Amino acid sequence: MFILRWLIGFGKTFVNLWSFQEWFYYTRTGLDPKLPAFQRWDIRVREDDKIPETASERLLPTKNRWVILKDKFAQRPDDVLFFTTDQDKVKALVDEYRRELRTRTSGEFYYTMVKGRRLEAFHDFHVPVEPLPAGREVSEEEEREKFLR
Repeated sequence: MFILRWLIGFGKTFVNLWSFQEWFYYTRTGLDPKLPAFQRWDIRVREDDKIPETASERLLPTKNRWVILKDKFAQRPDDVLFFTTDQDKVKALVDEYRRELRTRTSGEFYYTMVKGRRLEAFHDFHVPVEPLPAGREVSEEEEREKFLR
């Protein structure tokens, strides 16, 4: 069966009906690689309370967060993509994966985001901070006019 799938996929790749990623996906799973990725996978976030280790954590408890890729067809076990206590990192990663799920086929998504994923950018991720607006000097006359109104 595997050899037959390989030959069919090779033929479709040879005549440019499928890309290399889609052929790779088809030989691995046997499913249609042109299926939209959101129909095959789902992204979930799991939150649990972290055991407090310091006095400050007892006053303001933190949460452990797992980003989990769930296979709707149950052909793969749930895959933990990322684990952190930082909510901003989790939100950015979930946003990226949801965007990829909407815009890719199953074959491309599997090859780039499941099999060959790279999450180095999220280890150094920081929330962009907008600079404060520059203040302006207020004269005494403007201050007095404001007070009299």
